[in-house]
This record gives sequence, C-alpha cells and structure tokens, in this order.
Amino acid sequence: MKKFLIIAIVAALVATGGVFAYTFTTATATIGVTAIQSDFANVTANTTYTAPDVFGTYTGTWDEGSLFDIVPHEDYTGDLVIHAYLVNTGELIRQYHHLNMTLEFQDSTGSAVDERGMEQVLTLQNADVAFYWDSGNGTSPYYVKLTGGGYRLHKWKTLTGGSVAPQLWCEITQR
Repeated sequence: MKKFLIIAIVAALVATGGVFAYTFTTATATIGVTAIQSDFANVTANTTYTAPDVFGTYTGTWDEGSLFDIVPHEDYTGDLVIHAYLVNTGELIRQYHHLNMTLEFQDSTGSAVDERGMEQVLTLQNADVAFYWDSGNGTSPYYVKLTGGGYRLHKWKTLTGGSVAPQLWCEITQR
C-alpha cells in the first residue's frame, strides 16, 4: 500500500510539474512603455546675483536676489522637493562668527510657492533647507531666492588671500 501511495504522488508531481513548466515556457506578455525626457526639472545657477565682498572683521547683510532658477519639465505632473545646501561650511566656520541666509521658494510672480509658505534659514549649524512644491502651484519658472540674512567674521581672524564666500548647492528630487 505504501508503495502505491509513493508511486501515485510521484506520478501526480510529474503530471502537474509538466503543466507548470509548459505554461512557463510558452507564456508571453506585452508592456507598452513611453519614454519622455529623463529630467523632471531643470535647475541652473542664476548668474545675475552678486555677493558682497567680505573682508577683514567685516559685518554685513546679504543682498536680495535669485540664486537658482528652476523649470519643471512640461510633462512632469508630480510634486518636487527642492533642497538648498551650504556646502563649504568647513571653510566658512573658520572665518565667520555667524552666517545666516534667509531663503524662499518663489514663482515668477514673486509669490511663495512652498507648501508651507515660509522662508527658511541656512546657517553654519543648519546647512540644509527643503522646500516642498505641489505640482501646478504657481507660475514657472521658479526661483530659490535669498531674501535676507547677515554675517560677521571672527574678530580675532583677519582674512588673508581674499574673500571666503558661501557656496550653495541646489538639488531637486521627486516627492
């Protein structure tokens, strides 16, 4: 009896395994894919902004102006996260007693289009800010704008060999 049971199980496995193998080797599927431009937004540094000269034991404020220009791709319908980073804090912290930059994400009309609707501050201790943009909010092109802030160099440190200027980086990711 045990022998017949084993033979029956083996026969069932052979029969059903053959059906699955046959289905696997002959099944096909067609997937339609449409390629569009791979970038969902274009970001460029705005060349019209000129930073003030910083020297000696100087204290001052930042002039207002656009730092980055952002144009979402016309076919992209999703939301974006715009990060602005202060990337040379190691150099800056040796020269500046304090440094803060107030940034805002605006559209071409000058309206804030960050979903929180507020300015954010970059500092030597907080070198990253993020803006959240909902697709369709505002009018393109968009800008990361410097709207204020100030700085003071260390009293004990005199700059030699020129100015140490902040370097900013802008990164855009899908949300």
